[in-house]
Amino acid sequence: MSNVRELSVSDRMLLMTIQQQSLRYFIENQTADGLILDRQANFGPLRPLTRGWCSTAATGMGLIALALASREPYQLISQNEAVGRMRLALHASLEKLPEDHGMMPHFYETHTNTPQGRDTFSTVDSGWLIGGALWAAAFLNDGELERLAAQLYERVDWLHWTGGRESGLLNHGKNLNGKFLRNAWDRLNGETILMYVLGSGAKEDRSLPQSCWTALKPFYGEVAGLRFNNADLGLFAFGYGLDLLDTTRWLPPGGVDLAAQARIAVRANYLFCREKSAAFATYRHFWGVSDGDGPGDRDGKRPYRRYAPGRSADGTAHLNATVAAIANAPDEVLENLARADHHSGRTLRGRYGYANLNLDREWIGRDMVGIDAGAIVMALDNCLMDDRVRRTFHSLPCVALGMSRAGFTSR
Repeated sequence: MSNVRELSVSDRMLLMTIQQQSLRYFIENQTADGLILDRQANFGPLRPLTRGWCSTAATGMGLIALALASREPYQLISQNEAVGRMRLALHASLEKLPEDHGMMPHFYETHTNTPQGRDTFSTVDSGWLIGGALWAAAFLNDGELERLAAQLYERVDWLHWTGGRESGLLNHGKNLNGKFLRNAWDRLNGETILMYVLGSGAKEDRSLPQSCWTALKPFYGEVAGLRFNNADLGLFAFGYGLDLLDTTRWLPPGGVDLAAQARIAVRANYLFCREKSAAFATYRHFWGVSDGDGPGDRDGKRPYRRYAPGRSADGTAHLNATVAAIANAPDEVLENLARADHHSGRTLRGRYGYANLNLDREWIGRDMVGIDAGAIVMALDNCLMDDRVRRTFHSLPCVALGMSRAGFTSR
């Protein structure tokens, strides 16, 4: 298993329990259309599947989760059930969701499929739905699913989504009026690399130009005395795509060692929380700063926001983000989880996983966010099953072609 020390029997049992909880998020929160809720109550009564928003990214990760749930060592559903659930999701994505040159909404209402949010059409979230569909169809080796996933992938005009930039960088998306958003994805990290590999492997008249890889730059900074790529970002950006793409064996153009950068970033995150333990009670016990729910403003608004070491850190610990970092800091992660499971007087693990918490504000998060559960599913399966998620992703022809065109080199 990549970068993970040998686990004890008790550690492995704990991670297996957490994995099963995370997998159940996707089994229990798939709507009648086959799409996955963006969030669900982790504590207290469940909200009905007919309320709230679904998420394109959560649906893509959910396809991976449903496929894994049907296989050993989990076997929470049958393979026939997994195929049926995935078929629903792919038909809904192809036939019910609005699309623009192949890209789909970030969020949409569960009962109307009406787009919600500022980034009506989102490249990164669509990338996750497409990547998840390709992965799950290949993993289950189902011909119809492979045909539907290929249709979803092949309808994307990746070149259109550069917005005419000579650099070839992908735009974040489009707004309700169909206008490109202002920003492009210009950083090379675990959040962006999935999109660029998929876009590079598309048909030539729709694929991203090789120049995009030159334009993708690392943005080095320093946190807790450690210098690493994208130092102003939380744990969110240092996992996710790297649980699909094996950067321990492959280097992207320019030779940036993303696997090593992720290890440094997780270590810096841990040390940052320890350094701030005098200022924040949470960090005396726990660590983990990442995008996610927090106590929000003083009036309770804006609960989900971008948290990062040195920026917006307010004493909130994102425990699920640390679970997804298991490959990069196993000792620190397992220490965090042991403290969470034995924290006096507070229940920090719900039906789907751990809560975010802020002891200074006497706040415990009530929801599980779908992409957090998805990140855990991928990271823990790689940990428990010898990089199975990464090995399947690298078996996709479009991934091999995209890496070849981009100029990835093997170590």
